[in-house]
Amino acid sequence: MTLTVVHGVDERETGIASALINTAQQLGAALGLAVLTTVSITAASTRLPDAVTALNEGVTAGDTSLVTTAEQALSHGYATGYLAAAVILFVAAAIAALLVNTPGQPPTTAAQR
Repeated sequence: MTLTVVHGVDERETGIASALINTAQQLGAALGLAVLTTVSITAASTRLPDAVTALNEGVTAGDTSLVTTAEQALSHGYATGYLAAAVILFVAAAIAALLVNTPGQPPTTAAQR
């Protein structure tokens, strides 16, 4: 990806372009992970109110249904996080497809035919 970014940049500015893409990748990874983790945990917590108390009581009493409920809540949270990631990926792909500027084919001359 770095080669794609620095391809059309003036030779004196390739270091700046490379640093910019590296910074964007690092920020995107950090913020993306934070946002998707927040989405996942929020979705899981809405499915399991008072989770800590109920799970502690369920484990102490040997009630496996509460553990199953917790598993389902976490699965729901992860599924919601993955769905959010898929939507973000789709939007980013659509933006990239619309904004990527590819040069057209040069016109052919009679001598080239």
